[in-house]
Amino acid sequence: MKFKLLNYITLTSILIILGLIFWYDLNWGFIFVPGIIWVLIVSIVSSNIQWNFFLKSISKGNPEVNKIALTFDDGPHPEFTPKVLELLEKYNAQATFFCIGRNVEKYPEILVKIYENQHIIGNHSFTHSHKIDFNNKSKWLDEINSTDDKIQNIIGQKPQFFRPPFGVTTPHLAKAIDETKHKVIGWNIRSFDTISNQNPDKIVKRILSKTKPGSIILLHDHLPGIFTILEQLLPELQERNFTFVTVDELINYESV
Repeated sequence: MKFKLLNYITLTSILIILGLIFWYDLNWGFIFVPGIIWVLIVSIVSSNIQWNFFLKSISKGNPEVNKIALTFDDGPHPEFTPKVLELLEKYNAQATFFCIGRNVEKYPEILVKIYENQHIIGNHSFTHSHKIDFNNKSKWLDEINSTDDKIQNIIGQKPQFFRPPFGVTTPHLAKAIDETKHKVIGWNIRSFDTISNQNPDKIVKRILSKTKPGSIILLHDHLPGIFTILEQLLPELQERNFTFVTVDELINYESV
């Protein structure tokens, strides 16, 4: 609805400018202004999943309950994901792992470990390609359904949740999700742990300063620094009496 309204306003603006050009001999360069504004708006809203511009997503839970959700993207990883699982078990923390289909295909035994530790597994596309945001609906369906099939073949359950690569949403993705019926999960705390020159202490400090009841925290389990981050983060959050839960519990979602 929001996207249709934006398109309507843009088209109307172009028609008005065309009229002004013919009636008042305005410079033809003005005809490009609505299009430029459209591109800028779409670029901004696509990159902010919390704004729910193209599709509905959930980026936080109940702010009145002292529960938070740790979420890990881009795994499973053969070396780092098992270490993450060990730390989560040490602190009795449940989490949600948004897995890439091709990694699931390579490391099915790691996916089984995640599942056996009673964490939730979500869909994070099959390729996580840097060009994935240009996919049409058909290609998005291939990405999502292929990953669902891989995960279901390994653990016997189809993922209920989906997180877009890079957190970017598009009209074509929205159409695909409307068909697959996944719940789209965003976040309200981004750790920026993928930035190579980030100091783990700064990452932990940033997360701690923003964490509130109902927070969904974005982390990545394919990075070598994740173990150091969690070693500091988990005990500190635990001392603040936060309970680590899976996304479905945080948002009170019942699987069907």
